[in-house]
Amino acid sequence: MRYLIVFKLKAMDILAMKALVASLFLLPLLFGWIAGAANIANVAPDIRLALTDRDQTDASQALIDRLLLNGWDITVTDEQEAARKMIRNQADGLVVIEAGYEQSLADLSESHVSYEPAEGSLVTTVVREAVAAAVLPAHAEEVLLQRVYQRYAYIGEVVPDDLDQSFKSAMSEYGAGKASLNIDYIGRIHTVPALTFVISDYAMEVFFLSIYAILGGLTLAGGGFRRRLASVNGGLAVDYFSTLAALFSLGALQIILYSTVMSLAMRTVLRLQDLLYLMVFLLMMLGISQLFQLISKNVRLYLSLLTVLLLSIAGGCFFPLSDLLMRSVGQFTPHGWTLGMIRGYPALPVFYPVALSVILLLFGYWLQKQKAGSSTAESGVIQS
Repeated sequence: MRYLIVFKLKAMDILAMKALVASLFLLPLLFGWIAGAANIANVAPDIRLALTDRDQTDASQALIDRLLLNGWDITVTDEQEAARKMIRNQADGLVVIEAGYEQSLADLSESHVSYEPAEGSLVTTVVREAVAAAVLPAHAEEVLLQRVYQRYAYIGEVVPDDLDQSFKSAMSEYGAGKASLNIDYIGRIHTVPALTFVISDYAMEVFFLSIYAILGGLTLAGGGFRRRLASVNGGLAVDYFSTLAALFSLGALQIILYSTVMSLAMRTVLRLQDLLYLMVFLLMMLGISQLFQLISKNVRLYLSLLTVLLLSIAGGCFFPLSDLLMRSVGQFTPHGWTLGMIRGYPALPVFYPVALSVILLLFGYWLQKQKAGSSTAESGVIQS
């Protein structure tokens, strides 16, 4: 019963800190939405096109299929919706396949495919070249097919009913077989490295949780309430573990809130194992926060934040780590272990961080007990 009462008091102490509560429950909404939107942008296709098909033939559908092979985001829609996408800057340009496209493939005397770039678009040349590269093979097939028809008429033979289908099948087999070009690279391909900074989906959450655990542990570690409880038999244990339970409960609520918002923004399924990894990380940081009780109060805050910053950098919160760095350094830091487990990188089994957290928390209790005992002894000396 004492644990529940003290736990309630500790939770009320945390909720009474308006700045902490605002950061605990409002920042996850902001960070989760930012992380979700950023990751959607990272995986989104480089080019977004609106396409209107006025021809509605097999040839126009083949052209659309060839353009889709580029990995672009192509929305086939009517002209009004395409115009709205252009105005809202939701498309880089508009491709229109005019009526008569299939009939014009044999000679290409007139252009039946047009492209209108959006204002400020930088992909006009790329799209036009891709459209030309998609139309020319269809033009070549149509020219060859027309020559086959002419050859049948020249020799006086009856044109088979399945000539079109047989010809296209033969062209596909030829393109995948004899006409294919196999390239063997000898030696290594050297590319110019590009410096990029990528924010992972959970990197901001891991960094925020570490700050929360350190500051929360330092804020609730002292005060007259703890000193009064320490003078009661078993009171220090009640205060210590109730404080950890309050910090962990509110931190777990923050994890769920952040992950839910981010998943909704990304339209992905929330994975339970990711939540468990983050909670183990929170437990580790609460244990590490107990070590800062050994530091003088004058520099405790600065050294703790500096340590968190260094651990975040070494763990890959601000830039992604290579596989080599993850194996040699990253997985041995709380931040790197958590991000590694979420991303599926090689990392230590979950038993190790859990065992380390328990050891640190028990050591923190022993440390607080020693400090309480020394404070009681000093007060007794002063009274005598």
